[in-house]
Amino acid sequence: MLCHLIFLPYENYKGCHSCTGKPCPYFVSEGANTMDVGRAVLVQTEPRTRLDAGTWGTMGVGLGYCIAAAVASPDRLVVAFEGDSGFGFSAMEVETLVRYQLSVVVIVFNNGGVYGGDRRNPEEITGPYKDDPAPTSFVPGAAYHTVMEAFGGKGYLVGTPEELKSALAESFSARKPAVINVTIDPYAGAESGRMQHKN
Repeated sequence: MLCHLIFLPYENYKGCHSCTGKPCPYFVSEGANTMDVGRAVLVQTEPRTRLDAGTWGTMGVGLGYCIAAAVASPDRLVVAFEGDSGFGFSAMEVETLVRYQLSVVVIVFNNGGVYGGDRRNPEEITGPYKDDPAPTSFVPGAAYHTVMEAFGGKGYLVGTPEELKSALAESFSARKPAVINVTIDPYAGAESGRMQHKN
């Protein structure tokens, strides 16, 4: 099986992939923008090979879906496309991936929070609320890949398309538990829920 995912600089989670060979992997997508855009760009060549949080966007199901798909179809690679928020709901399940050596590669699009991290304007960053970041923002540069490494899996930190291609090629070939932490611009793209003004 030969699978390629080409990550282009983030613009609404800009990305595309092509997959040849049989069987193609299961694709799991979870996260606000990540799941929404994943529905449009994760092209499936076989039926019933994409799993996501469904109509109501229930968060926390991504890694559970990965485990179920990997156990039900051990001959297939499972590739999860997770936003950093979606990943946070069930990230500790990477221990299960390692314990059972499941063929799951988790790609975390790390933009620093729900819909893009701390997007405060300059007055807010330097003004009286400078120590009060938006509740949707996370710790900048969170090292999600080290969660996988803590349990003995492979972690990758990538920030360029070339680094991502290399991490994908290595992890897809190894077919072992891995987390690829893709740092992306928190200001790129638009939030799918259009709620930034309420943060």
